[in-house]
Parts: sequence; structure tokens; C-alpha cells
Amino acid sequence: MFEWDKKQAVNLLEKYKKFWGPSENAKYGITGKPDAHTGKTNAKSVYLTVKNHGKTTLGRGVRAFLGAGSVLDTLEEIIAQKEFLETDLEDIEDSLERLKTIESSKRQNPANINFRTIISFKAPKGEEEEPFIERGVVLGHFLTPAYWEFRRWSAQQSGGSFPSAKPDPSWTARPEKAGGSGSAFTARPPLWQAIFGSENSLRKLTMDIMALMQGQTPVGTIPIEINANLGPKTATNLSTIAGLNKAVKEVMADGSIYGKNTKVAIKSRINTALSNKVFSVSASDMRILVENCTIRIDGERVELDEVLNYDKITSVSIKFPSSNKTLNSLVRAVMGEEMQTYDLSNLTGWQGSAGITLKQVEAIKAVSDLIKVLK
Repeated sequence: MFEWDKKQAVNLLEKYKKFWGPSENAKYGITGKPDAHTGKTNAKSVYLTVKNHGKTTLGRGVRAFLGAGSVLDTLEEIIAQKEFLETDLEDIEDSLERLKTIESSKRQNPANINFRTIISFKAPKGEEEEPFIERGVVLGHFLTPAYWEFRRWSAQQSGGSFPSAKPDPSWTARPEKAGGSGSAFTARPPLWQAIFGSENSLRKLTMDIMALMQGQTPVGTIPIEINANLGPKTATNLSTIAGLNKAVKEVMADGSIYGKNTKVAIKSRINTALSNKVFSVSASDMRILVENCTIRIDGERVELDEVLNYDKITSVSIKFPSSNKTLNSLVRAVMGEEMQTYDLSNLTGWQGSAGITLKQVEAIKAVSDLIKVLK
């Protein structure tokens, strides 16, 4: 668990909300009025449109999907927390990958939403004339400059006004098949800007929140050594702890634990590398540790459940005795079939058969020393 500058995170979110909130609607073609043709309620703000992105059927052949709204929900949930877990940081990283997927998707990217709207308009010169109106398909946004001219003219005929700033032509692209020269992914409507823009976007907000989270100091971590007790089920039970499982996989992907140009993972190096890992634990994880482990505090061996407020421990480090076979068993339980299939060629230079061999360097040395004595 980590402490962080929650106030700054909240400020970043509020700045984003304000930039794309209702007070700025006139800039982005949002009038608050029903659609002139369908009578349906239009968007209430760009921010709320981002929040709903992917959650609702858009009515243009696009079904609900995991969109920008899910990314914003994740951010809001994390920002509401005084402290965060390592898994929250992973969720942020996953959110950035989700945004990449949305941006590259022809179906999900808001730059590619189809609208049939007014693409050319000329007001009549006299009372007897009719306005010239041409409709066509555009991508990105319904409010073309021509449609804006039409809505302003139409409102003036009844003594009213159209409360929207003139749209930027970049909001829309007219595809070639519709008689234009534009293409998919090229329009830059407000919703696209609010999600992917270089500034004041959901992607920028997510990156800024991630920067706040990275490098924070863990809290609730007690500097203890957990000495796994021997037993047939110990390794299997320990392997179910998600944080430890991840730590073992990271260690086994570290080329420094292997002998040079070999497939042999040296146990003492595994133990040292693993002991340098701090991983988060849940209440259920702590129950497993209580059943399978003891700890050392200030050099004294203590049962885990004798530690004051042990159930509030949120992260631990683990170290196995050098003579304990449980470490090898844990590695095998975590790696599973990869023990036979793991490719070490890029880690150690090993060019032989795939797989990992576990070896305890101390035992090899002891046998070697015994042979020397016998000679």
C-alpha cells in the first residue's frame, strides 16, 4: 500500500472536469437543447460524454464496449482513495493500453462516428427564395460550419439565437465515398480532443496520475523475513498469493540469477533477488502466511499472529532459509509447465534445450569439498 498526494490528484481531475464541463458548452457545440430533427436530448457536456463513452448504444450501429468511460471510472475510484495499492497502478497502466486500443479502433474512436448533416448552406437573398441546403455524411461531429450557419439563420427567423460558437472545420472529415477528400481517423471533434488530445485530455490526465503514483513510499510495510516452514502443501499455498506469484515470475525473468551460458537457476541468487521484492498482501494472503510461515523481528523468531496488528500488514518481503527445499517447490508451483518450456537464450546465452534447472550452489560446493577430502 502506498501514500500519495491525493490533493494534487483531485486537483488534476477537477481541472479536467472544468475544462470539458458545462460552463464551456458553447465552445463545443453543446446548446442544452434537444436535437433539432429527432427531438432527443443532446449531450449535457463533453465531460459527461467522455464518462458515457462505451457505456451506451450510440444509435449508429455501435454497441456498448469498454470505452473511455471505463478509464475515467478507474481514475475516479483510485483518486477517491487516501492510499493506493500496486494493483491500482497496474490498473492505470492497463487504462493507457485501453486508450491505445480505442484510438486504433475504427468502431470505437470518436473521430470515426458517422453523421448525416448539413454540409452546405446558403441563406435566401429574398423573402420569396428558399435556403439552399445540401446534406451529406461526415465523420467526427454533426456540427459542421454549414450546419452552424443554418441553425443560426433558422433561429434568427424566429427572433432567437443559436448559443454555440462556430465550429472548427477540423471537427469533421468528409470521407471520399461520400464525395469528400477526408478519411477515417482524421477528424478532431471535441470528444476526440477530450480523450486523446496532447493537452487537457483523458490520456494526459491518466499519465499525470500515473506519474504521481510512481515512486511513492510504501506504507504498512514491516521489514520482516518470512521463513517458510517445510511441508508438502506449503509451496502450493504460497503460490496462490498474487503478489508473491508475480514476484517469483519477475525474479525468474532476471538473467542474473542464472549461471552464465547455462539454464541453471542458482538457488541462493533466487533467494537474494526474491528477498529484495516487496509485495502487497490481502487479508486472505495473511491467513495463508499465518498458517505456513514464521517471521524474524530484530533477530528474534516470532509467530506471525503474535505480531501486533499483524492483520493490518499490507505488504511484506519474503526470504527462505538456504537449506529449505520449499523455495524450489514454490518456483515449480508458480512456473508450472514453463519449467520445461522457458526460453533462456536471451537471458543467459544458453543455446541448448528450453526449460529451467534449479540448483543449490551451496550443496554443489559441499559435495565438491567432500570429494576433495576423500581424495
